[in-house]
Amino acid sequence: MKYSLDEEVDYDFKLIGISCHEKDYRLCWGINSVTEFKLERQPKDLQPIPTKKKPEVSNHALFSGYEFDDENEYHLIVNRTPDGYLLPEKPQADYLLLIRDNFPIDVDDLCRSIKSIPFVLTVFQLEPASLKSRDNLIF
Repeated sequence: MKYSLDEEVDYDFKLIGISCHEKDYRLCWGINSVTEFKLERQPKDLQPIPTKKKPEVSNHALFSGYEFDDENEYHLIVNRTPDGYLLPEKPQADYLLLIRDNFPIDVDDLCRSIKSIPFVLTVFQLEPASLKSRDNLIF
């Protein structure tokens, strides 16, 4: 007899796409300077967890990330690497800001603040549930 464990994945987070041609550490510095965040580099690069639904995720695709925790949890993740995209349907997003909010924040204000950084080209909100490759956001 074979049993299978199906786990429900919670996509209860906010997602912001950022287009910026600067390096990740420079964008992190820019976001920290226009917000009250203290984003710091994660010690290990992030690797999406392969599942039955997405076996095509490369075993060697690593995405650098930065994080900050206060009342909420913020993760700045690189979307583009030489091995491909974390979210292939959003190639215009060089970076993704994932927010797990326990305390409601105004995402429009946050987008305006990030857009005020001189080297940021554009900022846009994404709906995680509508993304085809949303499972790639599970680390």
